[in-house]
Parts: sequence; structure tokens; C-alpha cells
Amino acid sequence: MAENADRKDVVDVGVDADIEKVNTDIVDTTPKPSGLADLDGIQRSWNVKTLVVIWVFALLLSFSTNLNNQTSSSFLSYAISDFASASLLGTVSVVLAVASSVALQPLARLADVYGRFEMFSVSVVLMTIGEVMTASSTTVSVYAGAQVFWAFGYIGISLMLQILAGDTSDLYNRAIFNALPLAPSIITCWIAGPVASGIISTSWRWGFGMFAIMIPVLSLPLLVSLYINKRRGAKLRKAEGTFTPVNHLQNFLQLDPIGLLLMAAGLSLLLIPISLASSNTHTWKTSHTIAELVVGGVCLILLPIWELKFARWPVFPPSIFQSRTVIFGLAAMLVNYSGLYLLQSYLLYYLLVAANLSVNAATNMFILIPFSGSVGQVLAAFVVKYLQRYKWVVVSGYALIVLGMGLSYRYIDAVGHMPQLVVSQIITGLGAGVIATTQFGIQASVRQADMATATALYTTAAGVGNAIGSAVSGGLWASLLPKRLLTNLPAADVGDIPAIVGSIDAALSFEWDTPTRDAINASYTSVFRTMILTGLVLIAVALVLSLFIRDQNIAEVDESRDYKGVVIGKTGVAETVKEKVHIGYGHGHGQSHNVEAETVEKSV
Repeated sequence: MAENADRKDVVDVGVDADIEKVNTDIVDTTPKPSGLADLDGIQRSWNVKTLVVIWVFALLLSFSTNLNNQTSSSFLSYAISDFASASLLGTVSVVLAVASSVALQPLARLADVYGRFEMFSVSVVLMTIGEVMTASSTTVSVYAGAQVFWAFGYIGISLMLQILAGDTSDLYNRAIFNALPLAPSIITCWIAGPVASGIISTSWRWGFGMFAIMIPVLSLPLLVSLYINKRRGAKLRKAEGTFTPVNHLQNFLQLDPIGLLLMAAGLSLLLIPISLASSNTHTWKTSHTIAELVVGGVCLILLPIWELKFARWPVFPPSIFQSRTVIFGLAAMLVNYSGLYLLQSYLLYYLLVAANLSVNAATNMFILIPFSGSVGQVLAAFVVKYLQRYKWVVVSGYALIVLGMGLSYRYIDAVGHMPQLVVSQIITGLGAGVIATTQFGIQASVRQADMATATALYTTAAGVGNAIGSAVSGGLWASLLPKRLLTNLPAADVGDIPAIVGSIDAALSFEWDTPTRDAINASYTSVFRTMILTGLVLIAVALVLSLFIRDQNIAEVDESRDYKGVVIGKTGVAETVKEKVHIGYGHGHGQSHNVEAETVEKSV
């Protein structure tokens, strides 16, 4: 209890001003996790050249993982055609979506306790295993199991790149570096289709097999760099007398296994049955669904009790939730993504059926949101750096999403208003990218030592929001579409309702401009309009929540931070370069050395 109180009171000066009365006389005597101790040494041992190498390969790796993620869905229909049964895949997709959210916090904890190198290595191995298993799978069960490995590895690498942005940059440049790992998707979202088509002409298995080669190869320079600097940092700490041997039992306890188990069980037992039940309203009445929901809720209630009262090394440090920026920022993200997914989940179906677009045209329309989202995040990052504020950037992002969703609701009759619908998707996507600045605000509101945990919380909130939005949209679609079809279809076609609801091919089989197809289009439009309106209400709530985050001065917060080493944008980089110039020129070039060093410092 005393140790928890100590940690609760030890907060950086730059943390959100909601945390009042910081007791500077209290010293945190809790042993620092080994991973963070290693990070201190790593940051003091790497140099400018190391950071350049790290980020060049980080961007190449990000490009590869983004392309892998965006092409894999294209191979799905071809893969299941080789299997005897694909009935399991719908359930697996739900489980994967939930598992990706559940995995984030354990992976972030692994990075803090054991180290960035270890967490990154585990993620690369898992993703590679998943790719190899998927490429060689002969049954749907093997395919599903392989995708679990792939999902954990993919989410781990994605999280690692975000943590890397926090480890290598100061707050003044953090928003830009947070956006960098997502910037390659500006390109990959447009080339994914042609790449997938080219690979499918050979074999869908190569769609996974080539990434089983590319991912580890592109990861190797990053892993080698992290390992070398980990060794250098250990030698530096040994020379200082601050190095302690790894205690695996203590490391395991620092993972807070009980806290992680309660969180994983709570989220899984709530989200999985909700997602599965959304496609079948009768599932809600089953005893096992009710039991799962009750147990999941109890686990989430017990989680804060354990973290606050009993956990010696809580996975969620109490100081994090003393910031209203964290609380309202996470709440807004969760609600927003729940609403946003109500638009995105069935948009492709709507475009193919009611708008009568080709597969290529509908796909291009569908990727407008992720494409403009990447652009919006990059642009917002530079705005934040220029303004040195982030609150009103975030609020404007939510306002853009409300505008975009409102326009979508107004012009959802895509046949007559396709240009307006295109504009609405671009505006919505730009807003979705701009609100990603919330991640930066949350990082600025916690201690640098809690950066990985806060980053994982942010991503978890978005993932849980997606899962909730997917469940709600599935429930609305499954319950409303049959009723609208029953009202609109000619009496002779009422018997086709189950087929139309269950298969997009059945809906497309009816010719355009016939009474039956017109009824199907009207039913699709009516249901989709209801889903958009529901999402619009949720995003309006998220906009209100975003007004409660705090608008900190980033320059002031950054000046109070001790990064303990070389980070991009901080004077430590310039000092390192000056030191190298000094060594290279020697004392015989005093005047020349001073001039060049000053020039380098100004440029950095």
C-alpha cells in the first residue's frame, strides 16, 4: 500500500496540472523494471547515426506490415475456396479483432519489464510464424490458428513502432514521429489491390509467403541496433555501478500477471459474446452468453480494485488516471471509434448493392477514409509542432468527423449524390487522422516512464471501440434489414429475404432497375442511414468529451522532461555531434571546431 502511494505521488513536473500537491519529498523506492533500466542505458549509448538507421528501417518495416495487412483480406476468399469448410472463419475474425485489443497492454508491459529488444523480437517471431503457417495451411483450422499468431505479431510490431517514436523523440517533435509509422499507408492503401491481384494470379499462398521473408529481413537491422545499444548501455551502467543482474522471478511479478489476466478475461468475455451475438439476436438468450457477460463484467470491476489496493507493480500506474486528458481522451477515442465503425463496417456492402459500383470503384471509395486519415494525421502533427498546443487540434478533428458523418447521412442516396458522398468520406477521414493527436496529448500528460503503457491504452481504446462498433453495426444490420425488406419487397420475393440478408451475391443477382432490386436498394439505404445516424450521435458525444482534455503548452512540458540520453530534437543530439566533431578535429583545430560545432547544433 505504501509503495503504491509512493508511486502515485511521484509525477514529473510536466504531467497534467490536474495532479495537484506533488510531494517532492517522497522518493520512489520501487525497483525500476529491467526494461526501463535498459532503456536508460540504450538512450545514452545510441547516436545520430543509430537513430537514422533505426528510422529508415522502421519506415521500410512499416510499409511492409501495412501492405501485408491491407492485402491479406484480398486473399481470404481465395484461401477458403481451398478448404472444405469456411464456417469457422467468421468467428475467428471476431476473436482476432478482440485479441488484437487484448494483446496491446501485455505487449507494452513486456517492453517495459524485459525490454524493447525482447518485445520486438517476440513480435517478429510471432508474425513470421503466422505468415509461414498461413502460407502452408491446408485446413481452415490451421489457417485460423496461424492468423492468431499473425495478429499478435502484427499488433506487437505496430505498437513497437509507436513506442520507438516515444523513445527516440522529444515532445516537441513527438506528434510528427507518432505519425511516421502510419505515413506509408498513404501509398499502400492504393497499391494493395494491384499487388494482391498480381500475387493471386500465381498463388494466394505467396501473398503470405513473401512477407514471411520480408518481415524478418527488414526487422533485422532494427533488432541488431537495439541489441548492440542494449549491450553498450549495460556496459555503461556497469561502469557507473547501477547495473543489476536480471531477476526473472521479479520480472515476472512486475508484469502484474493478475492484473493482465483480469483485463484480458474481462475484455474477451464481454466483447466476444457481444460481437458473435450481434449477428444472431437469439444468442442473447443463451445461458453461456449471459454467463460470459457476467463473468467479464466482474473481472473488469475487480481490475481497478486489484490495481489500486493489492498490485505491487500495477500494470496501470495510478498516476496515469490522475490526468483528465488521459481519462477524457481515452473515453472520446472509444466512443468515436464505436461510432465511426458504424459507417465503415457495411459501407462496402452498401456501395456494391445500393450504389451499383464495381468492385474496383467500391474499394477505392472504401479506402478514402484510411487514406485521408493518414494525410490528416501527418498534417495535424506539423500543426501541433507549430502551435505547441494540441487540444483544439483534437477538437477540430472531432468536428470534422461530425461534419463528414452529417454529410454522409444527408447524401447517402449515392446514386444521385456520389460526388457529395466522396467529399463526405474525405472529410471524415481527415478528421479521423487529426484526432490521432490524442495519442500525443496522452503521452504529454504522463511520466516518460509510463509512455509505453499510455500508448497501449490509447490503441486499446480505439480497438475496443472498433469491436463495439462492429457488434452494434452487426446487430442493427441483422435486426433491421429483414424488417425493411419485408416492408419493401414485392410479395413474390419475400421468400428470398434470408438469402438476400445472408449473401451479397444474392442481392446483386437481381437486375438493376427492377422492382425487386429497387426494394433491396431502398432497404439497404434505409438501414445504412439508421446506422450512420447512430454513429453520428456517438461521435457528437465524443466531441463533447474532447472539450474536457487539457490544453498544455508543449514547450513547457518538454523542458521539464529528463530523457536521460539522446533523443531527436533535444540538445543531447547536438551535444553528441559536437563531441564527435571535437574528437575528430582534436585540440589543434580549436577555432574551426567551435564554428562547425555551433553550426551543427543550430541545424539539429
